[in-house]
Amino acid sequence: MNQRWIIVAAILLTALFVQMPVVLNTDLSCLLSEGEQILDGRQLGVDLFELNPPLSIYLYMPAAQLARWTGIAPEIIVIVLVIIEIIGSLVVIDRAAAAAKLDARERNIWTCVLAFLLAVLPGAVFGQREHIAVIAMTPFVAVTAIRWRRLSPGLAAILAGLGAGLAISIKPQLGLVAGLPIILGAIRQRSLRPLFTPEACAAAAVAIGYGAVVVIAFPDYLLTYAPMVAATYLPMRRDLAYLLPFPILIITASIVFLRRVTSQGLRLESEATPWLAAAIGGAASFLIQGKGWTYTLYPLCMFAIAAPLLHVRTGALPRLVRIGGFVSVVLIGFWLSLSVRDFPPLEQRINALAKHPKLLTIGDHVALGHPLVRQIGGTWVGSSCGQLLTAGAILVQNSSQPSQAERAKLDGIIHFERRQLLADLRNGRPDVILVDSYLQGKVPFDWLAWAKADPELDMELRRYREAEDVGRVRIFFDQSRPER
Repeated sequence: MNQRWIIVAAILLTALFVQMPVVLNTDLSCLLSEGEQILDGRQLGVDLFELNPPLSIYLYMPAAQLARWTGIAPEIIVIVLVIIEIIGSLVVIDRAAAAAKLDARERNIWTCVLAFLLAVLPGAVFGQREHIAVIAMTPFVAVTAIRWRRLSPGLAAILAGLGAGLAISIKPQLGLVAGLPIILGAIRQRSLRPLFTPEACAAAAVAIGYGAVVVIAFPDYLLTYAPMVAATYLPMRRDLAYLLPFPILIITASIVFLRRVTSQGLRLESEATPWLAAAIGGAASFLIQGKGWTYTLYPLCMFAIAAPLLHVRTGALPRLVRIGGFVSVVLIGFWLSLSVRDFPPLEQRINALAKHPKLLTIGDHVALGHPLVRQIGGTWVGSSCGQLLTAGAILVQNSSQPSQAERAKLDGIIHFERRQLLADLRNGRPDVILVDSYLQGKVPFDWLAWAKADPELDMELRRYREAEDVGRVRIFFDQSRPER
């Protein structure tokens, strides 16, 4: 086996064993639970509601189905499938590099560096949608970088385009990661040809095809739920003063290192330009999403590090540059893995009330119920992972002056989520209900009072008795349950 693939195997095995105890995070747990509900017969947009487009759930359903067939935990299967995706991505990139007749040294650097950036750098981001999308997108950026040097990537370009189309379908904002490099190519060549390469056409075909599938197969989601998400969830964003500093810092650092490590410096003609443009596209994606969540920074960080690392051409780098580069990568990896526990430990308290309980939460914070429900071996009975639309509607009502028609629309969305909560209580019969006491984790808010404002909900909730308060969480259990 070629030495570089031995190194890649070592990197991937390291990632496998590092991720096994830590991969289960809030988003992954929520989406796996929703995928399992679809396997059990629920319909997206009818009796199951997810803020993100349908592919977000269906992306994890193979892992959920394989888990049922094998008995292996689905989160472990997610790790294995992601590692297989990384291998596929690296093989496509290597085939494109071989077709372009890049020398062995450069191919070795590309393969090993990208294996590290795709498998190890993500840390706590591993397995999340952004990570999966970036893995799928990286061959496209590599092919664009090859064409930037006026070389041919061969037929691997089509596979790279299919991967980019998948990435854009997962997160449409990541179209900027693929789009900026080819737009720069069009400007550089003063021609539209870079916009219509085989890989660009393949990416567009996949993205358009996915859009058509959503229209045809998920009309309830598209016509009913998506407009409510647009009205309430999308406006929930951080201000630019909070969002801008980190992207500016990372892009600036990437440019500084590029100027020190490459013989070409930083010019439009530089071989590193497509990678840097992809990083800027990642920064734009982060700003457009506007949530400020750590995992949405991964595309920016990955391509910003790749730009200088893939193009070290000078001989012996000064020690200060090497140390600075190493420290920067470590700090970025640490930042991507940084997480704040929003809720106190609840596992023992819930297990004392019910073993393997059916669980439901009332509140807008997904992390209240996930990954807790999987950690206690429980069953999620909610039709969504939280009342985020209600939180968005309340914030819009309080932060602006909506017209009477707009207020009526927002009240209708709040009523919709109350109806869903009522259906979850009646159909799911949860053993334990966790109730948050904050709105968006910052503003004190009585979610129990919000629920009980509906007479039918109030009647259903009378079956539950409060066990205790733990920090910001109130724990209720079904007092009619025969065993505790």
